[in-house]
Amino acid sequence: MLNSIRGTLTYKSGDQIGIDCGGLEWAVDTTSTSISLLPQIGEDVLIYTHLHHTQEAMKLFGFSSFEERRLFLALKTVNGVGVSLARKILSGTTPPRFLKALDSEDLSVLERIPGLGKKTAQKIVLQLRGSLVDADASEEVASSQEKDVVNALAAMGFESRAAARVVSSILRSPELDGLGSDEREKEILRRAIVAMSQ
Repeated sequence: MLNSIRGTLTYKSGDQIGIDCGGLEWAVDTTSTSISLLPQIGEDVLIYTHLHHTQEAMKLFGFSSFEERRLFLALKTVNGVGVSLARKILSGTTPPRFLKALDSEDLSVLERIPGLGKKTAQKIVLQLRGSLVDADASEEVASSQEKDVVNALAAMGFESRAAARVVSSILRSPELDGLGSDEREKEILRRAIVAMSQ
C-alpha cells in the first residue's frame, strides 16, 4: 500500500495539492484542515495517503497526519458517508474536536459540520463510538510521534490500547538512540507491526 508521499509542495487549491517527487508530480485530494497545516509552496512536505479505487476511477487522498487519515478511513465505512462526504466532514472540523464530539455523543457539534445532517451524524456515532483511539490510550504514549505510530497501527486494524502498550515497550530499546526523527518513527512502526503480528 502507498503509505505516504514526501516531496516538494507545488500547489495548493481548495481541495487538492500537488507534490513533486523527483520529477513525478502527484495530484492529491485533501481536506481544508490539512491544507491549512501545510507549509508554503516550494517547501518539503510529508503526506499520509490513501488510494481509493473504483471501477470508474482512482483517486489519491492525502492527509497531514496519521490521525486525520485514520478518521477518513473510518468515516468512509459508515453507510451513507463514502469518501466525498468523509473528506467534507474532515474539512469542517479537526480530528481532536471530532473525536471529542464522537466520544461524548454530542450530535449538536457534529450536525454543525457542513454537509453532515442529523441522521448521518447518528449513524457515525452508532458505528464509530468506542472503535477509535480513546483519550486513555492516547495518554499512554506521550509524544506526538509516538501517537502517530499508535494511530497508524489502529488504522491497520490493531487494537489501540494494545498498540500503545507495544509502542511504549519498544521505546525503551537502546537501538533507537541516535536515529533521526523519521528513521526512528519508521523503526518503531516496523517493530510494532512485527510484535503485534506474532
